[in-house]
Amino acid sequence: MLQNFLWIMLGAIILTVTVLVWFLLYYLLNPSIKDPDGYAKITGKCGDTMEISLKFKDNRVIETSFWTNGCVHSYNSICAAADIAKGKTPDQIINIDANMISEYVGGLPVNHLHCAQLAEETLQAALHDYMLKTSGVRV
Repeated sequence: MLQNFLWIMLGAIILTVTVLVWFLLYYLLNPSIKDPDGYAKITGKCGDTMEISLKFKDNRVIETSFWTNGCVHSYNSICAAADIAKGKTPDQIINIDANMISEYVGGLPVNHLHCAQLAEETLQAALHDYMLKTSGVRV
C-alpha cells in the first residue's frame, strides 16, 4: 500500500516538473514584443483566445509573437499565421487566409477549421492596428 502511494507521488512530481518545464520553455521561446507596431487579441465563439503582435521595419514584418489558451490546433494555427507573416508587407499579409494557415500546418480536422479562421481574424486585426497607427488616424 505504501509502495503504491510512493509510485503515485513520484508520478505526480514528474508530471508537475514536466508541465513547469513546458511552460518555462514556451514563454522563453515566445517572448512578447515590447511596443508592437500591430497587436490584436480576439476570443472566438469556441472560447479560445488568440493574441498576436507584429513588429515592422521598412514596411515588412521583422518579428512576431503569439499566444493562445486554446487546443493544439489553435496553437498551431496562430503559430502558422505568425510564421507566414514574417518578412511580408502589409499588402502581402492581407492575402493570408484560413486556407493558407490550414495548409501550412498540414491540414486541420473539419471540426477545427475554426482555429485557422480565428488565427486569420487575429492576424488581420493586428495588421489593421498597424495600419491605423501608421496612418495617424485616431480611433
